Parts: sequence; C-alpha cells; structure tokens
Amino acid sequence: MFYNQSTQIRRADFQNSPYSTFSTRRCQISGMWECSFLIEIRVKPFKTKFTKILTGLGVTAALLLSIPSPAVSQEALPGKGEVVLEKAGEIELGDLIQQWASEMDHVYAETRIQAKDSNKKIFERLGINDKAFVRYVNSIKGKENPFARLQKGRLIQARLTPTGEVISLRVFRPIDSLSRDVAYFQVSKESGKFKHANLKSEIDAFPIASSAVIKTTLESAAVSANIPANVLAQIKERLSTSMDVNKGVAAGDSFSVIYERRQIDGADLGSGKLLAIEYFSKGKTIDSYWYEGEGVEGYFDSEGNNTDITFLRMPCEARVTSTFNRVRKHPVTGRLRPHWGVDLGAPRGTPVYAAGDGVISSKKYQRRGYGYWLELTHAGGYKSLYAHLSKYAPGMAEGVKVKKGQLIGYVGTSGMVTGPHLHYELKKDGQQINPLIADLRTGENLKDDALEDYKLAISPMRRQIAMLSRLQLAQNSASTGSD
Repeated sequence: MFYNQSTQIRRADFQNSPYSTFSTRRCQISGMWECSFLIEIRVKPFKTKFTKILTGLGVTAALLLSIPSPAVSQEALPGKGEVVLEKAGEIELGDLIQQWASEMDHVYAETRIQAKDSNKKIFERLGINDKAFVRYVNSIKGKENPFARLQKGRLIQARLTPTGEVISLRVFRPIDSLSRDVAYFQVSKESGKFKHANLKSEIDAFPIASSAVIKTTLESAAVSANIPANVLAQIKERLSTSMDVNKGVAAGDSFSVIYERRQIDGADLGSGKLLAIEYFSKGKTIDSYWYEGEGVEGYFDSEGNNTDITFLRMPCEARVTSTFNRVRKHPVTGRLRPHWGVDLGAPRGTPVYAAGDGVISSKKYQRRGYGYWLELTHAGGYKSLYAHLSKYAPGMAEGVKVKKGQLIGYVGTSGMVTGPHLHYELKKDGQQINPLIADLRTGENLKDDALEDYKLAISPMRRQIAMLSRLQLAQNSASTGSD
C-alpha cells in the first residue's frame, strides 16, 4: 500500500506540445523500500496570472523503481513549495491543485533551444513575464551572454514566481552523460537586483530500474521499456564482454537494468551511468555491476570477475555489414582475399570514436585502398585501425594521445568502397583478431575482503532486479493468458 508520498512539483517544457509538465517523485511502500513515483500534470502555459494554469488538465503516472533504502525520515518530508498526498491512486485533482497553488512560492520551467529560436520565443515558452529581466539579459555584452548566440539543444531552466517573474535562470553548457558535474551560465536576482556568473555544480543522481522482454531486437525492447539511447549503448558494451550483441540476441531473452537519472536543483539532465544489468537467455545469465570501492573502480559480475573491456567492440553506432573473414570476395575487385577487420555500415558523417586509450601512430590517405585512415597504438601490444573516413576530428595528428571514446573522425566513402562504412581492425602483438568476439578483458578480479565488500554493496541492486524479473514474468503470463 502506498502512503506518505511527498512530491516536488516543477513546470517543464513538454517537447512541442502546447502543454507543460509538472513532475513529482518519491514515495514509500510499506516502510520496506523506497521507490520513485512520477506524476505529470499537464497544463496550458500561463502568461500573466498563475490562475490560468488551472485549465486544460490531464494526468498521467509512471512507476520508477529505485534502490531499496531505509524508511523516509521526518527530515525528508516536504517543506514549503511541496505537496503531500495521503493516498496514491485516489487523487482528487481539484484538491491537489488547490493545495499546490496555496503552498507554492515558485515554479520550475525548462526548455531546450530549438532551430530558428529567438529570445522572445524562449522566454514565452518558459512563461517569463519579467521586463526587468529581459532588459538585463539584453544588456550583457559579448560572448559571455548565451542569448547573444543561441546554440541548438542547450538546456535552459528557470525558477519563477507564480506571476512569471524570474528568480533565477540557468543556461547549461554541453553535458557529458557520464560527468559528475555540469557548467552553466546563471542570472539570478538578489536584493531586487540581477547579477550573472558562469558556475559549476555537482549533479544529483538517483537510480531508475527497468525490465523488458525481447520480441524482435534489443533496440526495440529498450524503446518499449523507455530506456534512453545512451543507456542502451552502455548495455551493448557490457553485454559485448560475453556475447555477440549483433547475432546473439534472441526472441524470448529478457533483461533488467538499473541506471542513473540525473538532476540539478529540479532540472532534468537526462540519464547517466549504467549501474547494473542482468541478461537472461535460455537458462544463462550475463550480469555486470558498477562498483567503486577502496582503490577499485569498474564493472564486475556477481562473482567479482572483472567485466571491463579494454576496447570498444564497435567504435561507432552502426550495423555489421561484413565480418572478420580469412577468405572473402572483395566487393569491388571480386578477388578472394582475407578481410582482417569488420565493416560497420552507417550514414556518412556518423561519429567514430577511439576504441581505447592510445597514441595516433599513423594518419594517411590511400586512394585505392583505405582512403582516409587512422591507426592507434595502445598499451599491451594492441593496435587499432579506422578506415574509409570522410574526415578527421579536429586536432588529430600523428603523436597525439587520445582517450577511449574520444571522437577521432567520421564515417565516409573514401578509398575503395561501395557505400559509407567504417572498416575497423584490431591487432594483438601484430596478429589480427576479431574485435567482435575476442576476449578483451584485462582488469583484475576481486578477491578476499574486496570481494566481500563488493557482494555486500551490490546486494540491494540484485534484490531489486530479482523483483523486477518476477514482475516481468507475471506480466508476461497475464498477457499470454497462461497460469
């Protein structure tokens, strides 16, 4: 039974819809474990008076499970600007709005800069009705003012009074999905006067759990479970340590994941690091958990075996169009010759990333061969090669050090090709190896006290995934009409 659900309500831009979204989360179930409960109250945007938001209402809800935790303390109960719902599932919307309106002292509004946007359009979407703020923003000179040169995709968050006056506004810099802090430009009002500054703050992260059964592809299952694209990419990387994610996925397989959802003072910054995955296929389980211990950091399976891989198996978002083959008919010349790598088909301009930490040892052009290509030299006797690029990333030159996942170029059609793709090779001690199936795990396994600490640390995630798996099984049984 749900009880004591404390909620924080914020106003956010709802894509291109004429509605805005008010989101709430956090509840406690039977005092045993905590979960997140998302309620969205969509209302028409207001311009002058707060009472206008009471029109055009609709309600949706989604259950977002989080890691088990102790009961919510009195200190965690809501304060001013928050709403308490005594019972979930029996919400009187009118009463909710009345209570919310009476207790709120501010609202949060957020949007992203769109193509052909203007300051006026952005401020209208945010619900800003503050001439003094507009004058102040327009007075900020030079590159320091992000509104002087609008960059598509930038997240903007504003904290407003119910009448649309600005308390503070933030324009976020590009956000790395795995970073622990974020930089932003802020305008704030103090003692009746506006001021601005470039700041950096730590990101708040809370866990989200999801589960899905594969009917066709891993990608479609992830979409059905509302798993973000950057989390899916991490899932593929984790699974690639034990299986071919392009051919090994089968209908009926299932998986459960826990990943970070990140915020800063009410602003949603999207998803972050994958914290746990369990993949179930024909009685076999592939699992991996993120762990940060004393002098230890990385992914490990349930027995403490290191599941980190030194190299990306696929250094770009693509599909395999030609596999590693010792005897292959060349698509252009028609001759039988070895194919010492894998071809990854993708649209021209698709980003290509360094498969691992290394140094650019070769950067060349070969008209009747690899076209524009790069070779990286890595520790441990490894080398990687990236061919048929359309162009290199800025700063790429022989002798330059790069990090795993760093942008190095773009998919193209240079050299002898029949279509846009990346030719990717990996060598170990001068011998060609298949990057899709080779054992690339080089980290140490956990032992003794470190192993005990690790198993204790991941036990809440394992319990939650077990619960998700049971719920998924029950749901599947109900949908198929089986017992």
